[in-house]
Amino acid sequence: METIDPNKPIVNVTGHNQAESRSKVKKGEFDAIFRQAVDSTEVNRPKTESAPFLSDIRPTQFSSEPLPSEHMLVDRAQRLIDTMGAYQQKLIDSGATLKDIQTLVEKMATESESLSAASNAVEGQKRLKTIVDQSLTIASVEIAKFNSGHYNDG
Repeated sequence: METIDPNKPIVNVTGHNQAESRSKVKKGEFDAIFRQAVDSTEVNRPKTESAPFLSDIRPTQFSSEPLPSEHMLVDRAQRLIDTMGAYQQKLIDSGATLKDIQTLVEKMATESESLSAASNAVEGQKRLKTIVDQSLTIASVEIAKFNSGHYNDG
């Protein structure tokens, strides 16, 4: 086993000082050196081939949201009705603050917008459409009442 003498200086392994080998750059010269380095490099760009039969390819159609189904419409209506039920319970609760109720009002507004957009796309379900329209009407009335200050103590 070899011991290290703490009084002996450590020899530089590379043999020269890296700080001395670097050239000093004057202020403003970096830009010129950088541009020279960029201009001197050659970029090999891959060759591109054109597609000769582009007209034979059918375009794809993307839909950001799938078309709503009857089941989706029922689920959205149920969520809105459940939120309105929670809203009704908060109005009855004497310990509920307007801030507590406001979160439910915002949720009702979001769910109403979602349900309204979905109900416009579904056709032919007259009974379901009636329930959805009534739910949207009640929700919009309650949202308007809350936002107008109907429930403010005063």
